[in-house]
Amino acid sequence: MIYDLIIVGGGAAGMLCAINSKKSNFEKVLLIEKDVVLGGALNLINYNISEKENLSGKEYKDKLLNEYDELNISTYLNTLVLNINDCNNIVCVSPERGVEELKAKNIILANGAKEKNRNFLSMVGDRCAGVITLRNAKKILAMDNMIPGKEIVLYGDKNLKLIKDDLKKKNLNIKAIIGTGLSKESKNICSNIYEGFEITNILGKDRVNSVILTKDNEALKIDCDTVILAQDLLSDGLVSFRSNISLNPATTGPKVNDNLETSRKNIFACGDGIYIHNTIEEIEDEVYKLITHLSGL
Repeated sequence: MIYDLIIVGGGAAGMLCAINSKKSNFEKVLLIEKDVVLGGALNLINYNISEKENLSGKEYKDKLLNEYDELNISTYLNTLVLNINDCNNIVCVSPERGVEELKAKNIILANGAKEKNRNFLSMVGDRCAGVITLRNAKKILAMDNMIPGKEIVLYGDKNLKLIKDDLKKKNLNIKAIIGTGLSKESKNICSNIYEGFEITNILGKDRVNSVILTKDNEALKIDCDTVILAQDLLSDGLVSFRSNISLNPATTGPKVNDNLETSRKNIFACGDGIYIHNTIEEIEDEVYKLITHLSGL
């Protein structure tokens, strides 16, 4: 089968692409999502994402799912896209179907964003458990009777609103918040603020037991069992990289032109996968522009 459109990524941008394309009379549309559910980051966001109304990510996801289900859009969940080969076929793998190649007239990459992890940061030290990203901490905190750790150091304060209520609810001890350009909100979570410091070493055997902070010639040691990395988001350009698609070094996502086309013909990209958007309306407008363009081809 040759699809009219294959969309890679089932977050806000991907679902909007699928919905809008079906409404624009694309007949054969397939959405591929690596997770077992649709929604992407929307599943974790309990704060307002709109500039026009008070609308949380979870509420927006429910709204999209209602439209999505009514349109009977073909969907592959739990399916990892490995790359797009030289024939413009999507190579993907899943437990149900194994490795397969899928062909489409047009492809949209809507991979979304990823968090900076330890590999992106200037951290040396022991490779021990207890160093996690903020979104992974959110997933753990959402589970019954589960916590990421008891003595927590936060490195950065980006998107802290995602977990601050959970941290308070589960009565966890926030030992310190460390970083540069920390917000006033940080002081409402913890009184030990280390502005301008960097974590330069993580110590521990099986699990973290302390971190070393430095600023200029000053060094401090803080005991903890968990380090949560609350850093800026980056566009996810992994599939693009594997597919020889030119990347934008400023965002780490694929580079696109005015029509949101990548360096490879008939492969497009949108959403947080090309840059981090501030509101859901920005993504909606971008998707509308892209699907309108594809409808006219």
